[in-house]
Amino acid sequence: MQENLLIGNKQKYEEASDFLSKIDSDWKNLVKRKGPCDIKISNNLEPYQSLIKSVIFQQLHPKAGNAILKRFLEIFDNQFPLDAYILKESPIKIKSCGLSKNKLSTILLIASMNINKKLPTSKEITKMTDNEIIKLFSSIKGIGEWTVQMILIFNLGRLDIIPQNDLAIRKNYQKFKQLNTIISPKDIIDISKVWRPYRSIASWYLWHLE
Repeated sequence: MQENLLIGNKQKYEEASDFLSKIDSDWKNLVKRKGPCDIKISNNLEPYQSLIKSVIFQQLHPKAGNAILKRFLEIFDNQFPLDAYILKESPIKIKSCGLSKNKLSTILLIASMNINKKLPTSKEITKMTDNEIIKLFSSIKGIGEWTVQMILIFNLGRLDIIPQNDLAIRKNYQKFKQLNTIISPKDIIDISKVWRPYRSIASWYLWHLE
């Protein structure tokens, strides 16, 4: 799987930008206007920790998510906690960070699954395909496909992910191509076939459409 990573890989960014520029004049102009892709990869956490962080940020403005994450980390001496520490801590205390009951349940479930070796380590996950990761992680109650796709792009650096249910991508594609209506998730999957194997980077450009 190593060749499918974009972590710190400037060459992959350049290859992707060049590839997308050749699709049509719209893509050429967008890439030229925006410049090189600079996806920031955050790969310093174990997969279960990335899942927990994603749960904390679900359906929240980044500012609110960061505030809750800060309070969560303060419980554990400002370090991202190991699974065992999460399970030993008082659930009431963890919930008091600003978590909903459902988010707390999901976080405890993730920690329990990891301690029982039902989730991959950072080394093991590099050998898994994108679809294997999506299938495993989205089977966890409280984790949807979109959340897993964000982890694949921004934590694992996977190159060919299309978040088909992302409203911003579909709205921006409508604007990008001057369409009368917003396209469906199925349509964006079909359309994005010509972006392969760089759909993550194509998504980044659409997110940054001005």
